[in-house]
Amino acid sequence: MRWIVLTAGLAAAALGAACETQEQEEPRPTQEEEVAQATQVYDPAAFDTVDWASDSAAVARGRDIFKWACAECHGPEGYGDGGRVVDGDTIRPPSFHAADWSYADDPDALHEKVFVGNTLGMPHWGLRQMRPRDIVAVERYIRLELIDESDEGSATGTGEAPAAAASDSQG
Repeated sequence: MRWIVLTAGLAAAALGAACETQEQEEPRPTQEEEVAQATQVYDPAAFDTVDWASDSAAVARGRDIFKWACAECHGPEGYGDGGRVVDGDTIRPPSFHAADWSYADDPDALHEKVFVGNTLGMPHWGLRQMRPRDIVAVERYIRLELIDESDEGSATGTGEAPAAAASDSQG
């Protein structure tokens, strides 16, 4: 009986050691490697065939995607005030409302930025399987609703959230 228990114990230990060596995970790619990979697979032609029945349909879809994919960092209105913390640092993306936001008039560059991401915390949405159709929808939502509606007649012109601009002007 002792022989069976000893043999079973040794077999279990050997099996555990074998499984342990097989379960070693490959190192996770760095941000730089992920950006390089996303840049390599990015194809602007994938966006050429995206067609929406109307801008309002694209904006509605973009609004939904923005809520779950973008607002955590960019804030609900795109002022860069989402407050997401990564590795102990609060992400501070640029405001879509800033006069110098480089993607306001360049939808193709915005598609690429969303697909590729960056090394500062912007996800590589193309590598995370966000489809070109959804990237176009987010671009339309940002450019046709967030920027157009909030910046027309904006009193601040600073790109800051209205509450932040108001408190800055009071003090």
